[in-house]
Amino acid sequence: MPRYFDEDLPRVGADKLKKMNALWGGNNKMRKDDGIACISNGLKDHQKVRAAVANLKPWERNALALIKRMGGTIPSHTLKIGILASGLHPPRSYGYRDDLIEHLLHRGLLLVTGSYSPDYLESYSYRSSLLYSDERLLVPIGQPECLPLEIRPIQPSGEAHFRRPSAIALDVMGILHAIENMGGLRLTQNGTVRVSDEAKLRKAMRWDEKGMEIEGFLFPNPVHAWLSAFGYSDLLQKTEGGLLVLKESPEHFASRPFSEQIRLLLEGFLRMDTWWEASIKNSYFDNDGKGRSQGRMAITMALTALPLNPESVYSIRDFDKALYQRIGEDFALDYPPNRPSYYRSTDAARQKQELLQWQETTRSDWLKQEFPWLVGAFTTWLYFMGLVELFVDNGQLAGFRLTDTGRVTFHPELATVTPEEPSAQTENQPAWVVQPNFDIIAYLERVSAPQLAFLERHAERTASHKHTAHYRLTRESVYRGLESGTKLEELVHILQTGSQAELAQNVLVELREWAGLRERILLRREARLLEFASPHALQTSLEQGLKGSIVAGRFLLLEPDAKVPEATSIDYAKPLPKNLTATETGLIGWKRIPSDLVTAAQLDQWAEVTADDSWQITRTSVTKALKPGKKLTELLDLLNNRLKPSLPPLLDLALRSWAGASYPIELESVIVLRCRPEKVFQVLISSPLMISYWKGYIYPDLLFVEREQLEPLRERLQWLGWQISERLNIIPIGKHSP
Repeated sequence: MPRYFDEDLPRVGADKLKKMNALWGGNNKMRKDDGIACISNGLKDHQKVRAAVANLKPWERNALALIKRMGGTIPSHTLKIGILASGLHPPRSYGYRDDLIEHLLHRGLLLVTGSYSPDYLESYSYRSSLLYSDERLLVPIGQPECLPLEIRPIQPSGEAHFRRPSAIALDVMGILHAIENMGGLRLTQNGTVRVSDEAKLRKAMRWDEKGMEIEGFLFPNPVHAWLSAFGYSDLLQKTEGGLLVLKESPEHFASRPFSEQIRLLLEGFLRMDTWWEASIKNSYFDNDGKGRSQGRMAITMALTALPLNPESVYSIRDFDKALYQRIGEDFALDYPPNRPSYYRSTDAARQKQELLQWQETTRSDWLKQEFPWLVGAFTTWLYFMGLVELFVDNGQLAGFRLTDTGRVTFHPELATVTPEEPSAQTENQPAWVVQPNFDIIAYLERVSAPQLAFLERHAERTASHKHTAHYRLTRESVYRGLESGTKLEELVHILQTGSQAELAQNVLVELREWAGLRERILLRREARLLEFASPHALQTSLEQGLKGSIVAGRFLLLEPDAKVPEATSIDYAKPLPKNLTATETGLIGWKRIPSDLVTAAQLDQWAEVTADDSWQITRTSVTKALKPGKKLTELLDLLNNRLKPSLPPLLDLALRSWAGASYPIELESVIVLRCRPEKVFQVLISSPLMISYWKGYIYPDLLFVEREQLEPLRERLQWLGWQISERLNIIPIGKHSP
C-alpha cells in the first residue's frame, strides 16, 4: 500500500517543518500551513522530486534506497546498520539517539509510523522506531552504493563447495509444489502454521527434524525459514478460510528470470526476524528478532562492497573483521553496545583507557556471539541460494567468493542472462531421458526452471544429486498433473521435446491408459453431499423436490441450485463446532450434528467405540493409530479444536506418554521426619552424632530415615527432650490446590 507524507505533515512540529521544507525551496520564516503546502506541492512535482534527489548526499540516497529495498518501511536500527555497513556516512556523535536517523528526519526524507508524533524517534538504544518515506521520493532512487570494503584476496585452500542455479531451482520448485499439493497450509488462531502441517511439509521434502543438510552444511528448521522467506517475498497469501496458499503457481515463478527469483527470496530472508541461522545459547535477548534482520542487512551491504573480481577469494575471518570495523560498535544480536559515558573519568588519558577497554570487550563479545552467527549465514541462506562459493579447510569455513549469481544479485546493474541460468535456457530443449520403466533422469546443467516445474508437477522425485535429478512417472503423479489443467497431448509433447530420445511405445500407451482412467473418474472439489438414514428417506426427499444424484444408496450429490435447510448442511471449509467433551480417563463424548460425516470417522482412528456417540481413548488405541505413520499432533489438533471445555491436562500428558514422551517421576515408601525451624534442620543434617540416622533430605524441612534407624532415632530425640508428633500436618489436595 503506497505511503505518503501528506496525512502526517500536520502533526509534525512547526520548528521541524521549517527544516524539512528547505529541501523544496522553502525557508524558516514560513508559517506551518505554508510549509506543509511547500512540501506537498514539491512531492507532487516529478521534476522537483528528481532535482531534490539529485542534490542529496550519497549516504542520504543510500538511506532512501534501503527503505525502498525493504518495501517502503524500515526499523530505525536496521536503517542505521545498513548505512554504516555501506561505509558511506558522515562523522557520528555516538550519542544515545541515532544521529544519522535524526538528520534524515530533519531533512524531511522520512517520518516515523506508529508513534504519537511522526517526527519523534525512540531514544533508547534497544528500541527501534518504524520509519517510512514518501513513495514519490522513492521513484527515482536506484540501488544502494557502497564504499569498497578494506579486504584483500587470499589464496584459496581446502575443499570448494558451490551450488548450480539449476540445483537451487530444483529445491525451490520442490518446496512450492509441496505447498501446492497440500492445498495450502492451515493456520492457528494466532496466525502461525499448524504443527501438523509443518510436519507434513517436512515429510514431503524429506527433511530431518533438526534441519536439512546441503552438501555437508546444516540448514536448521528449513520449514520455518522458507515459509517466512516466501511470506516476506510476497509469494504466499492468507485466505479468509485460514489457509496459507501460493500467490502464484510454481510455473509462473519458474518463468521469472533466475536473478529475479533469487532477489525475491533474498528480500524475504532480509525481512524475517523469527528464524535463526545457528543456535546461539548466550543470546538471551534478541530485541524481538530485529538483531537478525539488521545483521542480514549488514552482511548483504558488506558483500555488495566487495571488489567485483570473480576470481577473488576472501578469508571469512578477514570479512568478519572488515564488517566489525563498520558496524561492530553499534550492532549486536542482543543488546546493541553503548559507548562509555566516562562518568568516572577525570582526564583525557582515563577516558582513552576506558574507551580501549570497552572496545576490547565489545570485540571479544562479538567473536563469541556474532561471528558464529555470521558463519551460519554463509552456510545456510547465502549458500543455499548460490550467492557464495565456500572453501572448507579441516571441517571449518575458511574462505568464500561471490558466484556469478551473487555478483548479479548484489549488483543488479551487471545483470545479463547467462547460459548457466535455468531461466535462460529454452523451455523445450532436450534435458532428460525417459526410460521404458517410467524413470526420468534430468540433467541439471541442461534443464530449465520451467522444465523442472513441469517435472515436479507431473512426476514423483525419487532422488537428487549434484548433476542429476531422478523422477518417476506414476498413475498418481500423471493424474495430479492432468487435474491441474494439463492436457494429455501437452503432457506427451513436453515429455518428448524435453527428452534426448524418442519416448518408448509402452510409456505412450500407459500414459494414454492412465488418462483414460481419469476420464472415468470425476473429482469434485466443492461438492455438497447429503446423508440419509435410509434409501427410503432419500427417495422421500427427492419426491418433495430436493434435486441431486443418488450415490451409494443413502447419499445425495446435490445439484448446484438445490436449496437445503441450514440445519441439515455443514461447511467443512470452516471451523467445526466445539461439540466434543473429554474426561481425564479418555472418555470422549460427541453432541452429534446430523450432517457431520467426518467426526465419527476421525475418532474411530484413535479411539474405541463404547456406545452411540462416545469413544474411549486407550493406550492400545493410540499405539495402534501411530503404527501406520499417523502423528499424535493430528489427534491433539482434533481435540484442541473441537473440545469444550479444553483438553484435560492429565489426559494430555497421558496421550503424549503413550506416543513416546518421557516424564520421569519417583515413588518410594519412606519414613519422614519434619522439622520446621531452619536452625534445627541445619543442626540435624550437620551433626556428626545424628548423621548416621538419615537417608537423605529435601530442603527446607524434610529428613528421610532409614527403617532400621527408626527406633534408635526415636530414643535419641527423646534424649534431646523433644516432643515427637506421630502425624505430619498434610494439606489435603482439593482444599488448597493452586
